[in-house]
Amino acid sequence: MKKFLGIIATLTLVVSCNREDGFTPKESFTLTGYSSIEARTSFDTPSATNIPFVWSAGDYIWLGSFKSKAIAQGGKAAQFRWDNEPSTAGDYHIFYNMTGNHKNAVVLAEQSADGNLGNDGDFGYAIADEFKTFYLEHKTAYIWFDTTSADITEKLTTITVTAEEGVNLAGKCVFDYANNTWSSTVSEGSNQIVLNFGEGVQLAEANDGVFAAMVTLPAAVGGKSLTITYTFTSGATFTEVKTPSKDFESGKARRIATSIAAASLVQPEPELPYELRTLTFEDKDARFESYWLDYAGVEIKKWSDLVDNPPYGGPLTYGDFMTAAYTWYDEGNTFLTHTFPDNYAFCFWGGGHAISNYWGEGWSDEDRNKHIAKYYGEDYVAENAGNDSALGWFAVQLLTPVKAHSGDNCVVHYGYKDDSPACFIENLPEISFGDGVARVIDHMWVTNTNYTLNQLYNGVKSEAGNTFGGNWEGLTESAWLKIIAQGFDDVDADAYTEPISEVEFYLVRGKEVVTDWQKWDLSALGEVAKVRFNFLYSEEMGGRYGFTIPGYFAYDDVAVRFEK
Repeated sequence: MKKFLGIIATLTLVVSCNREDGFTPKESFTLTGYSSIEARTSFDTPSATNIPFVWSAGDYIWLGSFKSKAIAQGGKAAQFRWDNEPSTAGDYHIFYNMTGNHKNAVVLAEQSADGNLGNDGDFGYAIADEFKTFYLEHKTAYIWFDTTSADITEKLTTITVTAEEGVNLAGKCVFDYANNTWSSTVSEGSNQIVLNFGEGVQLAEANDGVFAAMVTLPAAVGGKSLTITYTFTSGATFTEVKTPSKDFESGKARRIATSIAAASLVQPEPELPYELRTLTFEDKDARFESYWLDYAGVEIKKWSDLVDNPPYGGPLTYGDFMTAAYTWYDEGNTFLTHTFPDNYAFCFWGGGHAISNYWGEGWSDEDRNKHIAKYYGEDYVAENAGNDSALGWFAVQLLTPVKAHSGDNCVVHYGYKDDSPACFIENLPEISFGDGVARVIDHMWVTNTNYTLNQLYNGVKSEAGNTFGGNWEGLTESAWLKIIAQGFDDVDADAYTEPISEVEFYLVRGKEVVTDWQKWDLSALGEVAKVRFNFLYSEEMGGRYGFTIPGYFAYDDVAVRFEK
């Protein structure tokens, strides 16, 4: 069937039925059928609130579990035939069902906008009376799309309707004809239906008749969001969200009238000549083979195994404070790898990239002990009250002010190199491609650490263990701080090799400070074998020890381009 309104028609049916209806095959038999308001299968000219149905060529019905022959021509009346007839009068249970089997209905999740709703799962039921006539009632629900545009020249190819999770718009369901209701169980259910226009259809400024319709199961959508996405030949889309006031009901259509302007279309992302692989530092994405950090006696099987505990002075990132050759390798994915640089010792105080899942909101002086207590315990804070050697911000140096950009884990970088005689770092921390192949690193996500933010906002503290020094008292309008990424085409380039490219990212611009995750585009580095990171800073951030601010930042989700 196609579409609906009240039309009275005479139907000539030659029928047979199954034994549960009390019939046995005999000679030919004629039934006359009259349509009710909801009685047809193709859309005719609509009124303001209703869509009329007419029969479609190819339609058939079921008498009990026996299927009629398909009709050759549609219209307001049709003749359905069987090879046999029932021998006695009685209840003739009639099902209009072209995708299932008599009472077992199937509403499709992929539907065609050719106007024939029967092929999409339209379902109707009737009982022929003692005069051998029936009125077919539609038991599925419908969405009537009245979609227009004054300036879109490309064709519409699909309309996709998505309900909230748990709401079944499509699927298999049994019609309980004894109680004239649907079963509460839907198998192979889907909360989404796609209406396909084939090669596409041109939108007009107004529709003369029904533009398109979709069959759905009766569904509890009242007060819930429906997302409707219109997709065009170029891949451009228009999306709207509707909240129906009522549920989808048997035999009723809900009209969605939408006028789409060309300027409202969202253009598709261009197809890229490469794929992006992302280093997430999440256990579910770990593809490397397990290995040992021998100095710590720890086997690394997943990314979380690299999170040190405690965050300062732990066995993985500090060891004996001289030998901690901490290393990781995203083998089989981006192939990025990192090992703590050798700056008179392998240890985080000499710089490096440590995996972290430590995070907590706040970077004020009042927040410090709260964070330390979370990771070291309340008793530790109480026992060391007033002892900056134990309760300095460095104790939570791996802490970020927001959770990892994705999942639980990210990386904290420490290390900088400047012209100060007090700077002991010769080899800057770096990431490189473990297989030696130069590639484009597309981007990563970066943010400040709580330790850095505290010093930026409040000035450098003289707490024990803070060796940064300087006269920094807090942010000014002229202050700035940025990370520099330096690209190298040789994976073995030493500390004095000039980079082939550089890009930068501002962590501080005056009093504007990064406190959440920001995307850093690294693609301008070009194809590189490795990347080193350093800090540059405004004059007031320098002191007698060079860079006054703690040289930390955090990064996550490093995306690398792989040619297709």
